[in-house]
Amino acid sequence: MPKYYDDLTLEEMFEQFDHTYMMSDDSRAYENGRRQKQIMDSKVEEQGGWTQELVDTYNKYAPEGMFQLDYELIHKSAKNK
Repeated sequence: MPKYYDDLTLEEMFEQFDHTYMMSDDSRAYENGRRQKQIMDSKVEEQGGWTQELVDTYNKYAPEGMFQLDYELIHKSAKNK
């Protein structure tokens, strides 16, 4: 049964997320990816923010390189806000 993106668990969101949306020339793909990121970020915040476990799970599905998250950098930048 198909689900809406916001009905997915965080792990399912990480698995289905279009990590390259920001490079798309197609505005529909860009807007869809941007919306997915907003939904995913909101769900992460609802659960208390990024933890090491969430970052590891996200990185399991993210392509290598610039798409991987860095837990230390996330928390360092959060402290500067």
